[in-house]
Amino acid sequence: MNRLKQIVFALGWSVMAACSSAHYTVATYQPKLITISDTIAPDKSMTAFLQPYKQKMDSNMNQVIGTSEVSLSKAQPESNMGNFVADAQLEAAQKLNAKVQVSVVNYGGLRIPFIGKGNITKGKIYELMPFDNMVTIVDVPGTILVEFCNHIAKRKGWPVSGLSFTIKNEQAEGILANGAAINPHLIYKVALSDYIANGGDDCDFLKSCKRYPSPVFLRDAIMDKVKAGALAQNSIYATTQNRIIYAD
Repeated sequence: MNRLKQIVFALGWSVMAACSSAHYTVATYQPKLITISDTIAPDKSMTAFLQPYKQKMDSNMNQVIGTSEVSLSKAQPESNMGNFVADAQLEAAQKLNAKVQVSVVNYGGLRIPFIGKGNITKGKIYELMPFDNMVTIVDVPGTILVEFCNHIAKRKGWPVSGLSFTIKNEQAEGILANGAAINPHLIYKVALSDYIANGGDDCDFLKSCKRYPSPVFLRDAIMDKVKAGALAQNSIYATTQNRIIYAD
């Protein structure tokens, strides 16, 4: 009987050992680039699987939400596209707090360079602002607002609203907030994306400022401005207004 138990134990141990995970290491590897192009035939089964989802997405994103009388272009130091987005952010923030005076959008946050005149679709705004950035209100002391403007000047200009200045030698001169010179002793309520408010795009100087998060997506604020024009039977007519210019 004892001999039988020993045999059963030995067999059980052998089975457990055989079932244990083996450990392997890579002996060698050879990197290789595989070109993906339209010469590769699509997988018909995968195309069929995705088609219902694509139709639903297209139906949503192809909705016309407004029109523009002019083409919107991205440029520095100022552009009509940038002005439109900065204005949209300011208007959204002012609905949350009427004391918001200034809006700044980072130039790199605008992800397409051009929107043609005519109909504007929901999908086009998603292309313009694909990130889930939230509108954030920040209490910015006058001294830090000046630093912020100099940062923008070094970056060759960002979209702004309620703010203007001249770029000279990569510095901001003649800075005006709502038409008045910046008072270093005042706190300015500034509308930003949460990305910038949290120090993104080298804006670490903003981290010490008090922030008021909101549930509003910047993308939704842009769409709301487009839709508001449509409801009022007005097309977008965004222009440049010498908000940021280069010195002669």
